[in-house]
Amino acid sequence: MRAIEHGYTGRRRVVAEIREFVARPYRDFITWGSLYEVSNEEEQERRRERVSWSLDALHNRYLPRSMWLDPGTRKKIEAFMEKARTLLEELSEDVEDFGYARVRSDIARRVTRELGPLRKEVEAGLRAELAPPEPGRWRLRRRTDR
Repeated sequence: MRAIEHGYTGRRRVVAEIREFVARPYRDFITWGSLYEVSNEEEQERRRERVSWSLDALHNRYLPRSMWLDPGTRKKIEAFMEKARTLLEELSEDVEDFGYARVRSDIARRVTRELGPLRKEVEAGLRAELAPPEPGRWRLRRRTDR
């Protein structure tokens, strides 16, 4: 019984950690595209690097903990990470080509539109991970030959 409880507690801890590490890149993307004026290019670059760092941290924290998660939840997290990385590359190229001032409002809009639904799917998957396990069906059957 302790092994089952420990496994459930381990899963709970892993889900909490992954939930935090999924939220970080999303928040950092929104901060990068914030409507608050960035006074210099160094600040804009620091915000972009923070997005990249948080994606790397998610990747590095997710891989060793993925064994605790169901395959469906893993696919959702991996889709989120892949889309976030692609979006970062595309938006970085746009900033280089058109300048941060022209792309800034597009960053938050695209992140909300393209990454927001994936983040919600990941959250739903992680909530499902914490649902108590269903009892086996064999326990619910009653013997009728008595």
